[in-house]
Amino acid sequence: MNSIIRKRTYLLVIMIWFAGIASAYAQKSATSTDKTKMELTHLIFDRLGAQGVNTNKPLLYGYFFFDRDKAKLERLAANLIKQNYSLVRLERNDDGVCVLHVEKTEAHSVDSLLKREEEFRVLASRFMVATYDGWDVGNADPTKPLVSNDSFRLFMDSKKGNDLFNLGIRLYDLEVNDRAAEVFTECLKQKIKPDVSSFKLAVTQLELGKREEAIFHLEQAIKFEPKYVDAYFNLGTVYYDLGKHQKSLENLETADRLRPDDDATLYGMALNQYALGKFSQSRENCAKALKVNPKNENAKALLKLLQEK
Repeated sequence: MNSIIRKRTYLLVIMIWFAGIASAYAQKSATSTDKTKMELTHLIFDRLGAQGVNTNKPLLYGYFFFDRDKAKLERLAANLIKQNYSLVRLERNDDGVCVLHVEKTEAHSVDSLLKREEEFRVLASRFMVATYDGWDVGNADPTKPLVSNDSFRLFMDSKKGNDLFNLGIRLYDLEVNDRAAEVFTECLKQKIKPDVSSFKLAVTQLELGKREEAIFHLEQAIKFEPKYVDAYFNLGTVYYDLGKHQKSLENLETADRLRPDDDATLYGMALNQYALGKFSQSRENCAKALKVNPKNENAKALLKLLQEK
């Protein structure tokens, strides 16, 4: 069913990690709009800030250029070195394309970084280099990660009460799932909004592939708040994925009583009833789902299958 409830701030694929010296970000300027580049850059800066990184201070920024002609990149590298950029590598990849990677310790805002990228695109064109391909960022001390477990723990421990909970929500909304899980685990230890903390922790655990832990915390959310409709809905989704159709149906039926006329819930019930051989009930709930939302394509597809029964 794969309808886990969570707020997704951006429906974009972001490549970002915190290991070694860098948190990498790559973009294809030929296909990215200015708006998309700005959104991606804001997202990365937000994710860094939510993990305690002061993005106003100097950090180690790396920049990447690609071309099949190594000589062009060598001329560009010489120009950048004169501008106090350090050469990290200039070599040919396995696919025959050469990469130029330079870096410099400097402070950037989102706006200044976007401006720097535009300058590099112009510079690449001037040197007839095929592509300026993007940037990465790491600790100004390249021997240390940008965000370590210890540094994040110190940052998290500086937050108390609602501030700690709000940090968890921020990380959750930004989909920094491992850190959000740490914060909501701490919230539960401190008994801060235990119903919501349990639910949010469960969703992050589902994103991290920890289904058993997620089920436990969804059930905990319901114990704290017996009318927690989203917890019932998510339990229904997880149990369906596990092939436990009766348990899935029971949880979705509870969600339906608490929040009637939700087409996703009605479709989930119909899906389980179909799996359990309850075809007339499945057909009825499909029809209800389509009455609520005539554009529910999943319900349409299931109803078509049911017509053959």
